[in-house]
Amino acid sequence: RSVEALGRVDVVCFDKTGTLSENRLRVAQVHPVGTYADEDVLRFAAHAAPDANGGPQVHATDRAIIEAALAVDGSGPTEDADAHLPFRSGRSFSASVFDDELTVKGAPEVVLAACPDAGPEIEQTVRKLAAEGLRVIAVARRTLSPQQAALVAEDEDVIADLAGSELSLAGFLGLSDTPRPEAPGLIAALTEREIGIRLITGDHPITATAIARELGIPVTAEQVISGAEWDALSRKDQERVVTERVIFARMSPEN
Repeated sequence: RSVEALGRVDVVCFDKTGTLSENRLRVAQVHPVGTYADEDVLRFAAHAAPDANGGPQVHATDRAIIEAALAVDGSGPTEDADAHLPFRSGRSFSASVFDDELTVKGAPEVVLAACPDAGPEIEQTVRKLAAEGLRVIAVARRTLSPQQAALVAEDEDVIADLAGSELSLAGFLGLSDTPRPEAPGLIAALTEREIGIRLITGDHPITATAIARELGIPVTAEQVISGAEWDALSRKDQERVVTERVIFARMSPEN
């Protein structure tokens, strides 16, 4: 019965990370802004991904950032944060507080919304990094008042509110993920058999498009949709869109 079912497959939906790619991330580019240096961006990012249990980092993104920070000047988190807010589905950033310093790393569209000093030229940097197929992480910080630090000490969830405004953008990290060697051949074989392909990923739309092309999936801008755009559609429109779009970017597990 399984073989019969496979014989009737019309479309294959791929989750990209760890499926078509190896999920072995590394920091390929560091792009500081303003007066910040590469080391600052890596240090802030590493502080926003502290290891709470003495074991390896859970997320491949965090592991890559810690490795890069240690390689530069040993600036990984050497102590536990006073408070930490982890990345999770529905919250596309993580943040930590050390003394009076709050550090944040996450999806550019979320972090930049909290940075009053981020101008339109910053968006160009994000698009440039994403167009190279890199996963883009924005890194920012702010100094807390004694009252704010005291609030965090009482309740870690306060970090979510503090991370939502008055951040100073430090820069961006561009992380690369290696496609599996067999992936392009698999995509080509499916295409040859006229089996449809859909790419579903949490990555930025531009990043996902660049990686799709690298894998041999030709994609136009009209064939890409984001999770936010998907959520805004009616059920009927969603049924139409799945036949037209190829890349489903910034998707959550709920999507």
